[in-house]
Amino acid sequence: AASSDIGRWVPVDPSRTRIAVESSEALSARQLRTSQGELVQAVTLANNTAVPGDNQLVAAFDYGPPSIFATDIHAPKVGHYAMAPAVLNGLLAEMLPRAVVAGEPQIRKNRYGLYGYVAAEYPGQAKCVLAWQMLDGADIPGGNPPRRTGIQMRVCDARAQTADLVAPFDKLRLDM
Repeated sequence: AASSDIGRWVPVDPSRTRIAVESSEALSARQLRTSQGELVQAVTLANNTAVPGDNQLVAAFDYGPPSIFATDIHAPKVGHYAMAPAVLNGLLAEMLPRAVVAGEPQIRKNRYGLYGYVAAEYPGQAKCVLAWQMLDGADIPGGNPPRRTGIQMRVCDARAQTADLVAPFDKLRLDM
């Protein structure tokens, strides 16, 4: 990546992203590299609803600063690498504005380990799911794994049920 791209979202070919979910059509993708050693990729997924917001899959890979002299280690990170209740509440407000959250967060498992999700609804319009997974570098196969990876998927659908919406996350694929 060109150094001029640091701190800017740039379009990328959806087939070349490091993250994908099965059976969800990727319409477009963009990525952001930060001076903090992060790579954030956002994939826009097909969406057959009129509710606000995009169906999307977002992955933030934290490789850490390129050198100890290069950057301020206290600078804010772009990606979410932990999911405390306050973070989750903020993410819900951002990704599913004014949706009615249905119950408590649930836990499921995919090939990378446990992940959480919460179901929500825009009554009479769509059911939605916000799923998230936090991975430590040791959990990820590959030659140069990031120290931490934070993944979020937001999907809404006018006809699907919660189980159908969260199912693609079970088949999450990371290419490092």
